[in-house]
Amino acid sequence: MRTTRPRPIASAAACVAILGALAATGCATPESPGAPREYLDEQTAATVTVAARGLVFARTRPEYAVNARDYLTLVPVEVNRAGAHVLYLYGYAWSTIDKPAGGETPVQFEILADGRQVPLTPSPAAPHALGFGKPPVERPAREARTLVVVTNREVLQFLVRAQELSVLGTHDGVGERYELWDDGRSAIEDFLHGGAAGR
Repeated sequence: MRTTRPRPIASAAACVAILGALAATGCATPESPGAPREYLDEQTAATVTVAARGLVFARTRPEYAVNARDYLTLVPVEVNRAGAHVLYLYGYAWSTIDKPAGGETPVQFEILADGRQVPLTPSPAAPHALGFGKPPVERPAREARTLVVVTNREVLQFLVRAQELSVLGTHDGVGERYELWDDGRSAIEDFLHGGAAGR
């Protein structure tokens, strides 16, 4: 399985932000590199299972700086509320760039996987209503925008097997391509095979 390696980062601030992004995808211990994390959300009484790592996509922004980038972090999460299981991609659209007020965050994302388009349509419900009393994935940057998308086991399995994987963000009718920056599909596979979403 391919692994995309990060490229060198010029500034120390950007390096710290990238390390935060990788931590946000749930870095696992050496003893159990792909083990998902499970906890009881005390605010919603839901059992939440989080993949040890997820996917981070990046788009270069040379108009700001040589190594400036926007990012999209996506981590599979399962919520179990009284036996009702729902799968989500819980993520953040964020950047290491200080942008003008109003931002340039694309209003819509979709995953492009081996010619298939997987829309990332945000859930209209607030995270708390979905079972998240607290974020299951650490916010990678203060200005990161939360993105919670309902998904299913078939979609996650397809993403794990895909040979080509990227994200298209659309802003004001203009498409912006995000390439795979950190590939955590082995952890997603462990998340699926470990029982999440299959019970």
